[in-house]
Amino acid sequence: MARKIVKAPAVRPERQLLCFLDVIETSRLEGWAVDFERPTESLKLRVMIDDAIEDVMACDGHRDDARLVNQANSRIGFTYDIPERYWDGVRHRIRFVTLDGALLPVSTRAGGAVEEYSFVLTKPVRLLATVDGMVDGLIQGWALRVDDEAGTKLGGVRVLVTHEGQPIAELLADQFRGDVAQAVGSDAACGFAFAPPPELRRREQVSLKFFALPEREELTGSPLEISFLGDNAREKIEQLIQRTDELFSFAYHLKKELKAAIPRERYLLADYPRWALESRPLALPRARATYGMRDVSGVKISVICPVYRPGVGDFLAAVDSVKAQTHENWELLLIDDAGGDKTLSAVMKDLAAADARIRLIERKKNGGIARATNDGLKAAKGDFIAFFDHDDLLEPGALEIMLLAQAASGAKLLYSDEDKVERGGAFSEPHFKPDFNHRFLLEVNYICHLVLVEAKTLRAVGGLDAALDGAQDHDLLLRLVEALTPDEIHHVPEILYHWRKTASSTAAAGTGAKPKAAMAGAAAVAAHLERRGLPAKVSPRGGLTCYQVDWKFPAAQVKTQGVSILIPYRDHVEMTRECVEAIRAHTKGVSYEILLLDNWSTSPEAAEFAAEQANIEGTRVLRIAEPFNYSRINNLGVAAAKYPFLLFLNNDVFVQEPRWLRRMLDEALADEAVGAVGAKLLYPDGTVQHAGVVLGVGGVADHAFRGLGGEAPGYIAHAITAQEVSAVTAACMLVRKSAFLQVGGFDERELSVAFNDVDLCVKLRQVKLKIIFMPDSVAEHRESISRGDDFDQAKLARFMFENEVMRQRYENVLPFDPYYNRNFSRESGVYRELRLLRPGEG
Repeated sequence: MARKIVKAPAVRPERQLLCFLDVIETSRLEGWAVDFERPTESLKLRVMIDDAIEDVMACDGHRDDARLVNQANSRIGFTYDIPERYWDGVRHRIRFVTLDGALLPVSTRAGGAVEEYSFVLTKPVRLLATVDGMVDGLIQGWALRVDDEAGTKLGGVRVLVTHEGQPIAELLADQFRGDVAQAVGSDAACGFAFAPPPELRRREQVSLKFFALPEREELTGSPLEISFLGDNAREKIEQLIQRTDELFSFAYHLKKELKAAIPRERYLLADYPRWALESRPLALPRARATYGMRDVSGVKISVICPVYRPGVGDFLAAVDSVKAQTHENWELLLIDDAGGDKTLSAVMKDLAAADARIRLIERKKNGGIARATNDGLKAAKGDFIAFFDHDDLLEPGALEIMLLAQAASGAKLLYSDEDKVERGGAFSEPHFKPDFNHRFLLEVNYICHLVLVEAKTLRAVGGLDAALDGAQDHDLLLRLVEALTPDEIHHVPEILYHWRKTASSTAAAGTGAKPKAAMAGAAAVAAHLERRGLPAKVSPRGGLTCYQVDWKFPAAQVKTQGVSILIPYRDHVEMTRECVEAIRAHTKGVSYEILLLDNWSTSPEAAEFAAEQANIEGTRVLRIAEPFNYSRINNLGVAAAKYPFLLFLNNDVFVQEPRWLRRMLDEALADEAVGAVGAKLLYPDGTVQHAGVVLGVGGVADHAFRGLGGEAPGYIAHAITAQEVSAVTAACMLVRKSAFLQVGGFDERELSVAFNDVDLCVKLRQVKLKIIFMPDSVAEHRESISRGDDFDQAKLARFMFENEVMRQRYENVLPFDPYYNRNFSRESGVYRELRLLRPGEG
């Protein structure tokens, strides 16, 4: 697991320091510590557990035995309680280090001085755990610790995997397992998944054992026997996979089966600590390969850090991370916001005295983060401003990488990816962000950290608004967006900022919103829209730190636009009737017509249905007696449509609420650059079928969040927030008619069935139009009922041909979806798997 390691320097020979532990009772340590060169002073020590700064303590307790070490000052004692998070049955190491970095030797009654003291603490619990077996190429299972006294069943169990008695992996059972939670009434974050390493996959048969740590209790279902293919079989399969693109009908099924037979190295999102361990050292080389080797040493960055009562250990680690930057031309402005912590104030003064690049600004009265930050901005001398919280951490190359990106792009506002740092120093919960996405920024402050802004631009828009404390950074970003063009905003797709999780922090709270902060955020977004002349009501989405924008365009304006709803069908009369009746029952506030596109229906029922529908006001039936060609059918329908907006709708999609179409149309009215809007579609069981389309995954494109619960937020709330995406499905897609005609409509010649909607969206984006996913327009989709399985033997050749058309047509587009972070895998599993990029890749 990746950790922020703070190495303690070796003891200087001339420094005479000593720490003695004379009481060791379970989790409590008592003792004394002295600096023999400063006998009248009481020491302040960093408490370091497993090489991470855990706390700062003062050795100022009275000790009668101080005279035994010839100390004039008797206040040399301390008492320290080891936090419960370390009562996990694992061996931990504790060290004591002075504030200026000198390590104290530790002595006990048992022996001489050592550099560290080790301990193992446990809680009385029992284990409930099972190995499920191999599922989709991964070994999966779950594990819980049951505390009967506390009445809890919690995940987070460490699982050791062994082969022939030797450990090969250590897993953390913290993945979502809703089935387990429902079955045993437990924490849902209790699952684990394991991809056997290459050296094991090369064997034909493997026996693996799974143990819970630290008790080393074997899990139910262990040992697990697994069979793999031998080297000869693997070589033959690889040859066959290479030929699949030439054998369309045969290739589709064969390629799928053979890929499943050869497990590959995979990084699930849950494997982030392992991925981060390998990826972090590559960040700076990747940036240099991406942006070029540039001399940015002359550019000065002012790092603004308001300080108000952080843990001293966390604060020192934060400052250390700034001092460790590879770019050395920086100044760190510490704004002491009258926190009243004398120890902390003294530490800040010492830090400023020791490094000329660190400046301390002391406020006499606490003013909150906005006012404190503004004091720092007034004093800043840098060319660029970076915002930094008082207990967070920067990657060593963070500032250099941001400046390389700025020099290459000319951007005036830059932001990076981020993750969170646990109390023990482990990194978790990565936030891999999209490129600049204004519509998403209205719903959630996804930019957050690390932010670098040109100082001149920042001063032009003004500082932070103290009236919006809690959402002051979101408000500032929205004001910056108003002053800049999209080309002046740049996303650096590297994890450069580690957001500290503490008991009271927003980071620890996950997506939960503090009510005051949520209301401040809604107010910030509303003010931004008002400045842009857009009428809207903005409100928090439940208890989350994201917002719903409800456009308030006058009803008369909306009705003058009008939507032509195009529905292709062939027979399947009852389903099509249910579809159109749902539209009539639930569509309110929008002028619309229904165009039923009868693609060569032949049954008597279909003829009666067409006559029936054609006699209903606002409905027309267009008969197209041609072989099925989705693109041509809809293009003919567009030629007959009378309204300026088109709604392409499958006859197996059923709307259920009055504002479904109004919400989609409002999105187009809010921005004339919007070319298409897609709805959120759910399977009949309530899980997601469509929540936007991601380019490049699985070859051409894939739907996001397929199978997710209909109301679940998804990765960083992407499943429930309106946002710009690269494509949406034509199963329910609103398109501006003028834009549709501008790009030539659907491709009738080469994309008659598959990918025609993706192709249309890419063409719209190529003429600088936006594609919006609107999650509040929800409908049920009974996918593919109307025309059966596209992947039967007779249709595979066509599908593979259209797949190849897209791959060749957009070979420079598909792998680089700007709204899907490059660190996610393009193989499969949208928002589920990561890829490790080497310098020059991606």
